[in-house]
Amino acid sequence: MSVYKSTLLAAILFSSAPAFAFDENRQGFILGLGGGFTILKAGTYDSSGNTWSVPEYGLATSLKMGWGITDQVALYYVQNDSWYREYYSSNSSSEPKQSTFTVGISGIGATYFLEPTAPSAYLLAAAGVGYTATPFESNNHRSAGHAFMFGGGYEYEKNFTIEGTILIANYDSGSTPPVNLKSSALQITLNYLFY
Repeated sequence: MSVYKSTLLAAILFSSAPAFAFDENRQGFILGLGGGFTILKAGTYDSSGNTWSVPEYGLATSLKMGWGITDQVALYYVQNDSWYREYYSSNSSSEPKQSTFTVGISGIGATYFLEPTAPSAYLLAAAGVGYTATPFESNNHRSAGHAFMFGGGYEYEKNFTIEGTILIANYDSGSTPPVNLKSSALQITLNYLFY
């Protein structure tokens, strides 16, 4: 999606906020956007055992879109990604090439706020499809499997949160013979929660 299309979509979304009933309480439609820092470890598991790579550091992004069932319980679609750059060797070239990778989860999440209004601590959990991809490459390689995420945060001011999550994703390499890939990421994000 081009920058122009993304900007247009965001403008339409924010200009139609009253239609989504952002009524200043957590009950009803919610939309959360966030970004921050990630530390990620990826590894392989095959007949020779589990081999982990060195930690990678990068950018964490977070999207939540769903419904506040009450002022303390929310259920939503979640997509969290850990972005990092790494060198790899392609089959067509003998020279290593640097590319942007993402490891993430796309699924269903739930949050429980300890208080009905800010300030409030909260707990969250999610489960869904786990994946790794090289989205900016012309031959985007994507592997999918399953993932789960858990963590917590603090709404320190109305709509503003700081959040820490652990994301664990398992997926197949798609190669022959198949190799099971595993990733774990610690994500720290600052978020804005529209409600």
